[in-house]
This record gives sequence, C-alpha cells and structure tokens, in this order.
Amino acid sequence: MCHFNNHSSCVKCCHAISRRGFVKCCGAALATNWGLTSVTSKANTLSGRRVRVGLIYLSRKGSSWPWPKFDVHIREKEILALLNKGCPGIEFVPLAVRESGDVQKVVALKDRFAGYLVYCVTLSWNLTEAMINIGKIGKPMVVADEFLGGSGVFLVGYSKLCQQGTPAVGVATTRMSDLVSVARCFADIKPDTTPASFARHCERVYRKTFTPYGEMKCVEDRIPLTNIGQCVERFKKYRFLIVGRGKPGQVQDFLGAKGTYVGFDEFRAIYDKVDCDEAREWADRWSKKADKVVEPKPDWIQKAGAVYLATLEVLRRYGTDTITMNCLGGFDRGKLPAYPCLGFMQLMNDGGHGVCEAIPDDTLSMLMARILTERPGYVSDPVLDTSKNQIVYAHCVATTKVFGPAGKSNMFRIRTLHDHDPRGTCAQSFLPEGYMTTSFRTNFLRKQMVIHQAKAVGNLDSDRGCRTQLIGEVRGDIGKLFRQWNNFSWHRVTVYGDVKEPLIEFGKALGLDIVEEA
Repeated sequence: MCHFNNHSSCVKCCHAISRRGFVKCCGAALATNWGLTSVTSKANTLSGRRVRVGLIYLSRKGSSWPWPKFDVHIREKEILALLNKGCPGIEFVPLAVRESGDVQKVVALKDRFAGYLVYCVTLSWNLTEAMINIGKIGKPMVVADEFLGGSGVFLVGYSKLCQQGTPAVGVATTRMSDLVSVARCFADIKPDTTPASFARHCERVYRKTFTPYGEMKCVEDRIPLTNIGQCVERFKKYRFLIVGRGKPGQVQDFLGAKGTYVGFDEFRAIYDKVDCDEAREWADRWSKKADKVVEPKPDWIQKAGAVYLATLEVLRRYGTDTITMNCLGGFDRGKLPAYPCLGFMQLMNDGGHGVCEAIPDDTLSMLMARILTERPGYVSDPVLDTSKNQIVYAHCVATTKVFGPAGKSNMFRIRTLHDHDPRGTCAQSFLPEGYMTTSFRTNFLRKQMVIHQAKAVGNLDSDRGCRTQLIGEVRGDIGKLFRQWNNFSWHRVTVYGDVKEPLIEFGKALGLDIVEEA
C-alpha cells in the first residue's frame, strides 16, 4: 500500500492571493530560500542553467475529499521538495489555483515559465476548466494525479485536453519516482521545443515506467446471458425513479426506458410515516451481518433503515425496482434525513437497483448490466495507477452479492462515508478477487458507450476517497485509458463477468457508438 502521510521537509509554498500579491510572491520566491536563481527574461528561462517550470496545484483547502484531515499545504510542500530533489536542473515555482478565477494569475505570469506541471491535488470540479485554460497557453505541459485525491479532475480534464488536441502528457502513479522521471524532461526543453514534441518525449519516458499486465487467467465464471433481442425489449419497457433532481412528475425518455422525477418533499412525507420498529430491525440485521460496525452509531444506522423503508414504499407506488437519488445534495440541504447507501446495498442484493447521485446514465448502465447478466453493477469513481497497471474502483455504495441474489455474499463493514461525517452510514464491501470484470458507461444524450476490462485482484482499504475500493488489473493498454476516458463523466459501472462483447452488442442494438478504452 502506498503511504501518503510520510512527511518530508517543508519548503515555502504560495497560496491563492490577490493578483498583485501573487506576482510579488512569485518574484520574491525566485531570490529567497527556495534556492531558485533569478531569471529576468524568457530567453534566459530557456538558455540559462536551469529551466523554470510553473508547478500548478489544483486544490481546494477545507475539502472533505479525499478526506477531512487531508492537508493540501503539507502535501503540496512534499511534492515540491520531491521534485526539487529529483530534478536538480529545473526550478519549480509553486502556484496554487484554489478557485477557477485563480488561473488568470497563472496566465499573467506565462512569460516567466518554459512549461507547466499541473498537479491535481484534490477533487474540485470547477478546477477542471482551469486545467483546460492552462493548456490554452500553449506551452509544454504535464498533468499529474494525486492518487485517490484529484483523480476525477485529472481523468475528466486530461481526456478533454486530448479531445481538444492540446498536447500534454498525463501521469497517474503511486510511485512518485515515475513522476520525477517525466518531470526531468523539462530540463531538455530547447528554444525550438514545441508542446507536441515535448508531450511525445514525455510519453516515451513515462511508458518505460509502466508495469505490463500479467496473466489474465481468472476464476471460471459461467454466466447464462439474456438474448440481445430480449435485452433491448426489456430495456425499452423499463421505468425508474430520479429523486431530488428535475421537475417532480416529469417523465423523460431514454431510448425507450422512462425516468420519472420525484421531489424530496414527496419522499420525506413517506419517510415520516415509516415504522420505527421495522427500521430498527433493518439496522440490527445489517449490523449483525457486517464483519464489524466501525464508526457509525446505532441511531444513524436506524435512520438509514427508515430511509430504506421509505425507498421501498416510493418504488412500490411507482411500480419499479430501480431508483437513483441526489443523496449528497439532499443530505447537505437537509432534504434527506439520512443517507440511502445501506438501503441501496440491500436493493442491489435483492435484484433491484439503488444508484447514488441522481444520475440517469449510471442507472441505465446498471440496468443494462442486470438485464444482460442478472447481476448488479457497481458505480465507482475510478483511479489509475500505472506503476502497478491497476485501476481502483472506489465508491460508498456497493453490493455484497456481485453474482446476483442467489449468489454468494462477500464480507462488508458498516462505515461512515468518504467525508467521515458520523451521521453517514454505508457498506465497505470487500468484493471477490480473481474474476474478470467489465466496466462501462453509457451516455444516452450522445448515444455513446465506453468500455474496458480488468481482473479483480483485491481490495484497497484506505481512508482516502470512497469506502469500497476494488482493485483491478487492467486488461489492455492502461495508457490508452488516459486519452479515451472521455469527458462526460468520471464514473464507470463494473459488472462481474467477461461480458465485454455481449455488452458491446447490446449497446449497438440500442444505437450507441462504442469506444473501447484500453
């Protein structure tokens, strides 16, 4: 396991400040205890003894992601110290972009730098566009990911750079020497170096650090699949609920499947009438089945039981077994009395679907997986690690019966969510290893489906990010994933089984274009 809190010696770091103060800070930094030499012109930046690079941190202080105790300032100092030690021929000037508007300060200083190393420290979606705007400056550029930290911004932002034709190289690894190897390429910049030639050079250097995928021999896993014609027919007849977004009562068509929007007021009225004793029974049942209850208190597990009973009732009223809910926003605004994660686990274990974040495309992908295989999918926020050829699929809602309602159950623990709020309860599911998995996602507006595969090789147990963390060894070219991730979503839906080809056939039958990601 990678150790994230190995504090190295600290050096001075710039924070987000006013433009005048920002420029003054950078100028002072060049002559003070960072050990950086003074450079007076763009020409000297390239022809002098050391090349100057803007080290741009995309980070948000006070964020609950990757976890509340994560100190962005300490981590940024560690990164700077590591790069300074490993790249003696380069001056790294740290500039923190905390808000989207801060990128204009970076643009104002563009003549000071030969290139940029953009480091995605934390998850803050408004900083994705900041990455794009830095790319528009048109200088040599490296984009790096903090593992289980800035991964969403990294994957969505970097793939968007690629799609727009902006030359850059992306680095996602837990072995920091890999990043240092790529960063050293800045020392090779010459006056005639173009962003494109620099990116190609970095790509060659970075790929030498990749761990090739090993033998993909998996546990035998025969799955009786539904005929594709029947899959399409069932899909187009399906109904599901979207709670906490959109106009209540509105029905939206998704290539035949219908999504009905339900307001939180209606859901809360149902919640207020649930049987408290029955909710307590569900809380006790989950607690006894769990390997252990780690942080949550019994009263909040009971509230989760009440949310589950309200969910069952709203599903009954609308005649469906599939629901997606704006859980994070609803709870933050006081519209949702507790998180639905444990209840969603139960729904999936019983053959239905509970999908977080009120996202129809995730829900429809889950639906496709179950119609084809009779198995639940698993929505996740994936993270890449080229040093191990691995992808970590992390989320706070997960099934414990990946082989379907009649299949074996795996161990789980009851935990708080990624924000460690004691009021939150979810299942940390330790999913089976040794099996081939297929991960995909649809976008019905664009009529597109992306898909890749990985062998399940274990479970990470890190305080960073979401609680369930399935580790997969990527089948194919992990480097291709960087560019093919596509910018419409961070999420992927993983289903157990070697079902890439039938899912592609299913997607084509629905009129979707297919992108093979790896």
